[in-house]
Amino acid sequence: NIRRYDADEGVRRAAFEAEIGAWESVRESLAACMNGVKGEVNTLNKRRGREDSLHASLDQSRIDRQSLQAMLDSMKGSFPLFGKYFKAKAKLLGKEKLAWWDIFVPVGKVERTFSYAEARDFIIQNFKGFSECLATFTDRAFENNWIDAEPRKGKSGGAFCMGVSALEESRILCNFDGSLDQVSTLAHELGHAFHNECHNGLTMLQRATPMTLAETASIFNETLITEAMLVDAGTEAEELAILENFLLGASQVLVDIYSRYLFEKEVFERRENGELSVEDFCEIMLRCQRETYGEGLDEKYQHPYMWAWKPHYYSPNLSYYNYPYAFGLLFGLG
Repeated sequence: NIRRYDADEGVRRAAFEAEIGAWESVRESLAACMNGVKGEVNTLNKRRGREDSLHASLDQSRIDRQSLQAMLDSMKGSFPLFGKYFKAKAKLLGKEKLAWWDIFVPVGKVERTFSYAEARDFIIQNFKGFSECLATFTDRAFENNWIDAEPRKGKSGGAFCMGVSALEESRILCNFDGSLDQVSTLAHELGHAFHNECHNGLTMLQRATPMTLAETASIFNETLITEAMLVDAGTEAEELAILENFLLGASQVLVDIYSRYLFEKEVFERRENGELSVEDFCEIMLRCQRETYGEGLDEKYQHPYMWAWKPHYYSPNLSYYNYPYAFGLLFGLG
């Protein structure tokens, strides 16, 4: 995955082509798995009296169909704006349209780095501008070493937060490298931790949280930090890099997730009438990408195997896993 951020297009393209080749080598097995999982979900939905494939997901998310449709309409309404963003980024790269391997390449330049202590102070200071309660809680999380921050050999990548109910505390894993992106990630996970803090004193049954709500506090915190970073940006190149990081993340949550939603919905509907082939899955995926990314993406260089790449499609208990992130982003921004 790190190759998709490489400044050298030759490296990015070679990595993309290697990835496509890897998926092609296992595509028949993955198609069989996809058919099995979606067929099982359809069968269980019928036995349980569900209206359709969305019914269980709406219950898990604790929203109704009108709320989901309002969110989808808002997401779709943003596509022209993101189309301008994709075209502007392509122009910066000397192209008319982005190839898939260009989507994640960084633009702008950030000279600033943070020590862990500086990141702590920056986050607490800017949380305090919104809520003294949030800032006090965050200070306690740092002070009591709830955060495993350092990258080290053998440690899992990414970031994660979990509540420890017996202690009424949280624990956060991240891989802090001093970058602005990692400061934002740390703020994100602290949002989950604050959400856990709000559960203190409740029974275990009362602590069950839908993803639509769980992703709101975290993305709200990210938004506070992004706005603060823009105020502190020292150069136009740094400001561009911060805006690019935000827009890229938002495009994945609003544009790409919408394409995944369309894909999964059609797969469920067509699976009712029989199994789908590898070619069917790829054709649906490419069509959904064209419908969402629009003219900002070069149709010759899309990603036909995004259905193979996303593990959430293969879980019978987590249909439509991704749209709650869009709910969290839009609610958090609001």
